[in-house]
Amino acid sequence: MSQQATLTVEHLSVSYDAGDTPLRAVRDVSFSIAPGEAYGLIGESGSGKTTVAFAMMNYLRGGRIEGGRILLQGQPIQDLPKSELRQIRGNKVAMVYQDPMSSLNPGIRVGEQIAEALRYHGIADRAGARARAVRLLADVNLPDPEAMVDRYPHQLSGGQQQRIVIAMALACEPDLVIMDEPTTGLDVTTEAVILDLIRELRHKINASILFISHNIAVVAKVCDRVGVLYAGELVEEGRVAEVIRRPKHPYTVGLVASMPSGTDRSQRLASIKGSLPDLTKVPQGCIFADRCLISRDVCLAERPPAIEVGPAHISRCLFPDEAQDVIQKAEARVVAPARAAGPAETVMHIDDLKLWYTRRRGLRVWHKPQPVRAVNGVTLDIEAGRTLAVVGESGSGKSTLARCVVGLVPPTGGAIEFHGERLGGRARQRGVKTRQRIQIIFQNPESALNPQRTVGEIIARPLKLYNCVEPSRIDERVAELMKAVNLPARYASRYPHQLSGGEKQRVSIARVLGTEPDLIICDEPTSALDISVQAAVLNALSDLQARHGLSYMFISHDLGVVRYISDRVAVMYLGVVVETGPTEAVFKAPHHPYTESLVAALPDLSGNGEKPEVRLQGTPPSPTARIKGCVFASRCPRKVGAICETTPPPVQNLADGRKLACHIPVDELARLQGAVPAVAVG
Repeated sequence: MSQQATLTVEHLSVSYDAGDTPLRAVRDVSFSIAPGEAYGLIGESGSGKTTVAFAMMNYLRGGRIEGGRILLQGQPIQDLPKSELRQIRGNKVAMVYQDPMSSLNPGIRVGEQIAEALRYHGIADRAGARARAVRLLADVNLPDPEAMVDRYPHQLSGGQQQRIVIAMALACEPDLVIMDEPTTGLDVTTEAVILDLIRELRHKINASILFISHNIAVVAKVCDRVGVLYAGELVEEGRVAEVIRRPKHPYTVGLVASMPSGTDRSQRLASIKGSLPDLTKVPQGCIFADRCLISRDVCLAERPPAIEVGPAHISRCLFPDEAQDVIQKAEARVVAPARAAGPAETVMHIDDLKLWYTRRRGLRVWHKPQPVRAVNGVTLDIEAGRTLAVVGESGSGKSTLARCVVGLVPPTGGAIEFHGERLGGRARQRGVKTRQRIQIIFQNPESALNPQRTVGEIIARPLKLYNCVEPSRIDERVAELMKAVNLPARYASRYPHQLSGGEKQRVSIARVLGTEPDLIICDEPTSALDISVQAAVLNALSDLQARHGLSYMFISHDLGVVRYISDRVAVMYLGVVVETGPTEAVFKAPHHPYTESLVAALPDLSGNGEKPEVRLQGTPPSPTARIKGCVFASRCPRKVGAICETTPPPVQNLADGRKLACHIPVDELARLQGAVPAVAVG
């Protein structure tokens, strides 16, 4: 007799009010989760993942369940009265949200917030609830749980806040934990620790997990099975390894192919053309047909049934055995533009750059405040036609460095040279020609584009500002720039709110291209985009670099993207560059312990378990701390002694072009890491 499922979803349909015609957000979705099983839901933004999650808790503001059943331990729960649902929420079903601060009350100590749930469900009295809160904080690996229970949320790091939320979710020992993008806003090192914790706790408490994410690699690390959701329909389901390695739906194939693997940079990334359909007008045929490269007339007329394509593997495709043909037919999967080889001219030289500033703390200052060392002695070169990536955790100084380079904030020390000419600290201190040749693409295109201007007007503005073309040629040049980033000419009359996230970012790219720059600073340009849209933007950047010889400084916390797009990488920690070198050399054998930790934390799709499990503990020191030795000493898993805390590490120059700042000789680091040592020179 088979074990009863913790959660069973049968033919679930959910709609939202959207004027006269309802928006049919989820349609005929069915899946189940066994006790102790982790089930992943993946798909683009707008695919219905979060709607499914909220339907489990019956949290559907403006929406309603139109059909189907939701069974918890075999009992239907979708029509229960609110009083009974309140007993289930947090008790039998718990939820972990993407933003931990949205789940935590900033005015209540974290221990009290955990205890409140225990008392509400009658699990413990006041004294017992506090003791259990301490045990829960220990279970989620928070340091000094006795002291942690008395802290407020704002006193904790993002990773600690998320662990508190997980502890709250587990407080009542639920049967089902729903996790909605629980690691999306976290640094790669913090994400790795949280994913390890989820895996550990899942087996410890035997709870079922519904894990929602847009990151396929994260789902592959945590889940047993996965469902692929597209425009409100479950188009594929199966064991994680099977779905990723042998996908049987064209949409899944496209998602997996959109992931920058970092191992084959000769191939362009696949991107899925088009956008999600209007769900107020659901087509009668296959929901993916208008974006599918193998669709036929029958696909437009007939909705595919869910068919078994392997053991416990289903697909809603009329031609599942041809799904892999999407890659061969995709125009994107052609050979990528050849990367520049050999020595290149230095476009920009950054020499011992510093940016220190003092925080203001109220009207009275009793003690002289210590400066924040946001950027502290950075030396880097950016070469013509190449991409230098700058990586590191939040607070490492990446974006501050970018702002110094473009002149948005003046440095407090050091120098920046552009084509051999020393630049002024502020943009207005630089010549017009220099400002024209150094441009920046911001992380959030929504805030970078004027909502009152059309796309054509936005792209034309720098052309007029810098007199890039004759006034009579502006419209023609705008059309050329839109074509360069694969935007249809008709978009020139549209406003930003009428575009998707990827289209907005391509408008940003077209705008900076108009000035014919030599150097573009890309500050997290793909972090807010879906994986397929990200692939399209990365392809556009690569094409434009090959065509125009552009140089990029690419700021990112996504190491997969960095490995794919960059030629060289600089690793920053607490305002200091700790390792630089050719990208492949650094990723294949990272030598600095911090770089080693970053690379080890990167989730991938291989699932072969060959990467070492190096995890960072604790949080970085305060940026105002006066550190005499290595900035990484307080968290370094390979710390050798007091010398790391008292003496700045020497810079070791390696034969493969790398530099790293560490007291441990490179051959000893390689031995500890099980890597082939790079030869030190000089």
